[in-house]
Amino acid sequence: MDLELRSRVAIVTGGSMSVGKACVEALAGQGVRVATCARGIDRLKEVVEEISSKTETEILAVQADVTKSEDVKHFIAAAYQKFGRIDILVNSAVNFVSGDFSELTDENWWNHFDTKVIGCVRCAREALPYMKDRKWGRILNMAGSAARSGGGTSGATNAAIINFTKVLSDEVAKDGITVNAIHPTTTSATGGKLLRLEDSARRGGISIEEARVEAMRRLQEYSGPQAGAEDAADMVLFLSSDKAAAITGQTIAARGNFKGVYY
Repeated sequence: MDLELRSRVAIVTGGSMSVGKACVEALAGQGVRVATCARGIDRLKEVVEEISSKTETEILAVQADVTKSEDVKHFIAAAYQKFGRIDILVNSAVNFVSGDFSELTDENWWNHFDTKVIGCVRCAREALPYMKDRKWGRILNMAGSAARSGGGTSGATNAAIINFTKVLSDEVAKDGITVNAIHPTTTSATGGKLLRLEDSARRGGISIEEARVEAMRRLQEYSGPQAGAEDAADMVLFLSSDKAAAITGQTIAARGNFKGVYY
């Protein structure tokens, strides 16, 4: 199916790994020019070089931390200066510490909230003027399914993203802009899952590999088709297209039916 995205420009946060990387690759594969950011520029450049050579699509790598307003402003401005337009925003950056409620400090809570939620706010604030000028835009926010089932800082931050998604979608609908949230997979090596595995290993006094084996054992509870980061990226492609113009303010799961909660 031709989603007619070839003329579009997308910006993707957290593009150096997991779901963010999958989104960069999927968009570039459709001919979308992409600007992506991450805190670690070396890893990001490797990813961009890999995807650019594979898709033959121009991708801009920018070092930026979404918890810093100046970084976000620089990132969005660099994307516009490079490509002359901004059509699609994919908020995929995440950074958090897992643990029981009694173990989590104010800093742990704020770090997760500042990256996931306020990071989305900062990026949307900077990107929206460019979308409003063209009377067209797509904003996709990755929101872990802990928003529905709870779980430390993940439940609160991801629920906030879903609320933000709905509120923003109502405000910008008149400008031809849709805003949706996506629950990504739990079964691929997302940044959130790796953090959870490290935490499980620490708590159980076992290696990360042993924690991974235990996580795979839990997958026996899986009752649906297994999903990967690419499934969330495919949802991004569809929701970014004109074919999804009537879908806004929604939260859509692209994660199968696994009962665990990560990200």
